[in-house]
Amino acid sequence: MAALVATAVTSLLSVAEGCLTYNDANQLATNFGKLVSNYNSELANQTLAPNFQDYSESVNSLMASGGGSHDSLLNATFSSRSAFETASSATSAEPFTLKNVWYTCDTVTFRWVSEQNPKPVVGISVGHTVLAPIGNPTLYQFDEIWGEFDSAAWLTNLGLLETTESSSKKEKRTEVAFEA
Repeated sequence: MAALVATAVTSLLSVAEGCLTYNDANQLATNFGKLVSNYNSELANQTLAPNFQDYSESVNSLMASGGGSHDSLLNATFSSRSAFETASSATSAEPFTLKNVWYTCDTVTFRWVSEQNPKPVVGISVGHTVLAPIGNPTLYQFDEIWGEFDSAAWLTNLGLLETTESSSKKEKRTEVAFEA
């Protein structure tokens, strides 16, 4: 009981100071991973602020099939929560495992892996948080996320990028062949 009271007091003090706790940060990172691995609109509304924006040059380059201008890569990937929800609900579920979580008063950084075949995809995401509306199951929501990952592994897993390994006595190198 004492541990529960101590946790509640720590959470109240953190909210009063406007700072995330480890539990807050871990819950937000876990929820975001669940949105990737098995999208759910109720969880999206709990986890993402109404003005949510997502930035990822990795996703932008995949959506542009590796093309596109440099400027388009720097634009928001999803400029609203509804745009994120529409895209996420239309994509297949992908495995998502949190590896590490770091946080400050208003920012959560999390490293993750998606165990796909033939290559795992490793990524890192940084989310800025805001206080959630009263009645929300979590105290905070993400209003912005910046995420990057190994898009070459993702392309390989989709069959759009072929890798072949060759070796010599002096060195081992990986040759990458792009399909037209």
